[in-house]
Amino acid sequence: MKAIILVGGEGTRLRPLTLHRLKTMVPMAGRPFMEYQLHLLKTHGVREVVLSICHMPGLIRRAFGTGSRYGMKFHYAAETTPLGTAGAIKNAEKFADVSREPVVVLNGDVLTDINLTQMLAQHRRRRARVSIALTLVSDPSAYGLVKQDAQHRILSFVEKPSSDEGQSPWVNAGVYLFDPGAFAHIPAGKPYSAERGLFPDLLAKGERVWGFTNRDYWMDIGTIDRYWQAHMDILEERMFLLPTGKVWKRNRRIRLGQTCTLHTSAHLSPGTVIGDRCRIEREARLGELLVLGNRVRVGAQAVLERSVIWDDVTIGEGARLNGCVVASGSTIGRFAHIRPGTVLGEKSVVPDYSRI
Repeated sequence: MKAIILVGGEGTRLRPLTLHRLKTMVPMAGRPFMEYQLHLLKTHGVREVVLSICHMPGLIRRAFGTGSRYGMKFHYAAETTPLGTAGAIKNAEKFADVSREPVVVLNGDVLTDINLTQMLAQHRRRRARVSIALTLVSDPSAYGLVKQDAQHRILSFVEKPSSDEGQSPWVNAGVYLFDPGAFAHIPAGKPYSAERGLFPDLLAKGERVWGFTNRDYWMDIGTIDRYWQAHMDILEERMFLLPTGKVWKRNRRIRLGQTCTLHTSAHLSPGTVIGDRCRIEREARLGELLVLGNRVRVGAQAVLERSVIWDDVTIGEGARLNGCVVASGSTIGRFAHIRPGTVLGEKSVVPDYSRI
């Protein structure tokens, strides 16, 4: 079985974190986000992946290469102009060899540990043209609401429903199985939406479209709030953490990268991931649910908690960071306070004694 990952979007909802990199490349607990999707696919037997790209195509090719270092083979299906979700899937068809077996399709911002093996078994049992993974969310207004019968055959779709359109507990999770015949329903070379065009069209034609309801972990990381929350979920062990660093001998819930320097008076709390070559100065306190990238320097008596810090960040003496995201190359001044919800783009500079 092969897979298509839709990574062509510009990630506008994640700015400023995506001003200089693709959404699929933002760090997730020390690893590029797409590595979580690759791990999921590989766990369920997928070894060949088509990356549907549009925005910054050279950047993603350089970052992920041929796929050999992941034990996989990558193809790149480039769009010259955005084709929408279904159009991008059609554009990737030539690499996916769709004549023989179902193809897994993933939206490029979905973090999940869904059981694809079970989903495939149901897809084949139902002889579905398309299967759509469905997940529960508290507020479906930002997603595609799905109505289904008692056997989970899908009856209708409402994209981003308003509060008065009737609430269903199940929404489109952005994980699909496409039977070979599904590709014939997508026009080639034209912008076309899977959610607003293809799926309703398949229903109108009487095709078999089935929901795969599941309660596995799922998060759309496409906004700052959800990106931050996904980190908290990983650190609180609601979602798996890809191997990074080594388990610290003093606490299994602290992972420490290579050649780090920790002052003997520094304090580390559980639920912490520290990258390679970091330096933690005297009496610094690393609170719970914290990610430090590579080559981060934390000054004396600084206090950090519930935050995501990317690579090459310098945090000054006595600084306080709580509930924030700080992108690569930034400098936080001495005794600066960074409050919850703050997001600093790459190479930001916060002066000494600042309050933001």
